[in-house]
Amino acid sequence: MKKQLVIFITMSVLAGKSLAQETFMDVVINYTPTSINYGDNNKALKDFKKGYWGLQAGASFQAGISEYFSLVPELYFVMKGGRLDNNNPITGQETKIRFNTLDLPVMARLHLCNLYVNAGPVISYNLDGRIKTESNGTLSGEKTKMEFGSHYGTYSRWDAGLQFGMGYEFKFKKSRLLLDLRYHYGMVDIGNGADMYNRYFNMNILLSKKWKTNPLGKKKRQDMAFWEAYDQNLENPIN
Repeated sequence: MKKQLVIFITMSVLAGKSLAQETFMDVVINYTPTSINYGDNNKALKDFKKGYWGLQAGASFQAGISEYFSLVPELYFVMKGGRLDNNNPITGQETKIRFNTLDLPVMARLHLCNLYVNAGPVISYNLDGRIKTESNGTLSGEKTKMEFGSHYGTYSRWDAGLQFGMGYEFKFKKSRLLLDLRYHYGMVDIGNGADMYNRYFNMNILLSKKWKTNPLGKKKRQDMAFWEAYDQNLENPIN
């Protein structure tokens, strides 16, 4: 009786998993706002700090695991940065900071009809960057390339943090459109002691197409076949 109960529970779980979310490949080309948080100096810079609009391009792969859950690895090229107005307490002049970055988020996504919520870690690699200052009559302007390293005065190549948010899915026959709202919470001081963190809200519009096969589907079918065969052997021990 206990064996039958275990088999029943296992088959119920597997049956639930067979009702998996569909698998999609999303393509993203977006013009998105980013901003820099300056830690303890952020409050003093509140009236001088502005966001930076830059290109975001890449792909997002939603692998359906169950009816309500999917795993979503993503890879993006993102132009990140921020701006400081003239006479700000740090540079004293109008300043634009830009990073060219590769982002790799891995999101756990919970589906509620057409609405979803997701969250997960993100690792970033800064390819290069620049700082541009404008002349203000007292200070001369210049454009410099960032130096990357691990000591003060340089910038960190690596960044890491969390992303979380929600979205809405517009479904069509063979494709879909996603409106994705997300917050990026950078946890690494990319200024190596200068208190600079990538922290910002952004909105993505993703156009996607159904993936022909779910990479998790084959394993599910094998698991179902195993338990079905196991159940038949219990019912017909002579065979």
